Amino acid sequence: MSWDVFIMRFPPEADSIDQIADDWNPPNLGNGREIRAVLTELLPGIEYTTSGWGDYEGPGFSISTPINEAEDEPVSGVSLFIHGDSDAAAHAALALADVLNARAFETGSGEFLTAESAHSAFDTWRAYRDRVLAQYKDRR
Repeated sequence: MSWDVFIMRFPPEADSIDQIADDWNPPNLGNGREIRAVLTELLPGIEYTTSGWGDYEGPGFSISTPINEAEDEPVSGVSLFIHGDSDAAAHAALALADVLNARAFETGSGEFLTAESAHSAFDTWRAYRDRVLAQYKDRR
């Protein structure tokens, strides 16, 4: 079970996803080569599969991200699928958003991720994950 965070250049005036027009088209973050270079700099040791997935093992967390766009193909968003128990994962997502001049949206709360909300958002997701896993374990 992952904590999913999406990095895009969401409209800065939007306080929530509901405030974004249905016909909004996100601006590009860069091309495939540029996005992989940023990820490699921020997440030293990230490894890419031939299918374009990047896998990173950090201190107490891991991130998987599908960056399968060609070298020169535009990328409008980066998906991060985060596993683990370290708050450092939220900070890694925020750092990526910052470098890309973008914003992070996390699916646990359905809110934009900020430095102020990172700890509580990650805690909320961990509590949800633990409840689901406990229910699964109880059924076995």
